[in-house]
Amino acid sequence: MIPFVYEKEADTANYIYFKKYRVTDEWTPDIFPHYHDSIEFVFMVGGENRIHINTQEETVRAGGITFVRCFEPHYYMPRAGAEYFVVLISSQYLGGYNDFSEVTFPSFLKGGEPFGKILEFLNCMYSVWDAESEAIKCGFADLLLGLMRKFYPLEGVKNAKATQAFVEVLKYINEHFREEITLGSLADRFGYAKNYLSGLFNKFTGMNLREYINRRRVNAFYRLKGQQPQAPVCRLAEQCGFSSLNTFYRVLHRYPQRGN
Repeated sequence: MIPFVYEKEADTANYIYFKKYRVTDEWTPDIFPHYHDSIEFVFMVGGENRIHINTQEETVRAGGITFVRCFEPHYYMPRAGAEYFVVLISSQYLGGYNDFSEVTFPSFLKGGEPFGKILEFLNCMYSVWDAESEAIKCGFADLLLGLMRKFYPLEGVKNAKATQAFVEVLKYINEHFREEITLGSLADRFGYAKNYLSGLFNKFTGMNLREYINRRRVNAFYRLKGQQPQAPVCRLAEQCGFSSLNTFYRVLHRYPQRGN
């Protein structure tokens, strides 16, 4: 399981991430709903990837492109055989570029003829990629943003206030998931009706609040276990917010670790 894959790194200044993924039956990443202070592109080379951005969800196939603005909640569920490039560019790096706060690329784009040219560029850059070279990273980001703007029109931003409001809810949960959080307490804190917040949570994350918190706690457990392999399981589970070992093992069985 890969929790909040880019959360910390993607919030650092001038962060640029570029990686190609190939999903197999033996390795299928589980991309938990997350957000970050970076824009994100996914370029599908082959196979299928079910991608959820804000309240939209589509199955994206070869030639498709997805775009995520800064702080937009998103996740994806690639199937075995999927192959795709992921690119993240921090908001600090954008600098003089359009920061996509008023006009943006659509979340889901059909690649069409320009996709072949962009794919050729991605393959070429991947063959010489050096994550330690600021010159290569900055040149890559400049050219990619230029190509995207050349081939794909921008549009006005939609539902920005609703997205930002929900991000505040996620921020609170991510800081307090080890504590007892209920739908009622969360609704009171943010001034929502319980039914409205419940529906909002399902639209943005594809799961209910309890499932989200349990998965967040399990993700934290896997992370701690990797850092402290000799530590007692019961102690790590308690540190992650599980008050009962029975509950912990039941949740752990439901969400086994996948990918690394």
